[in-house]
Amino acid sequence: MKEFSTMDIEELKKELRITNDDIAKFFDLTPMAYANSSAKKRYEQAICRFYAFVKSTARGQNKKNLTTGVD
Repeated sequence: MKEFSTMDIEELKKELRITNDDIAKFFDLTPMAYANSSAKKRYEQAICRFYAFVKSTARGQNKKNLTTGVD
């Protein structure tokens, strides 16, 4: 898998103006469950990687053939 440069979760929350409560909702969790989750770092890392992927795709850096999966 191609590695995407990612931003810190705090930078992402600032850029998108989202809170921990918003992130909890993305994963169908209560804010308290998200805050105490052992998977919190993985959730945050996944969000940051996905955001980096979407941004780079919007700039045309990740044009893959959706049929073959090849760049």
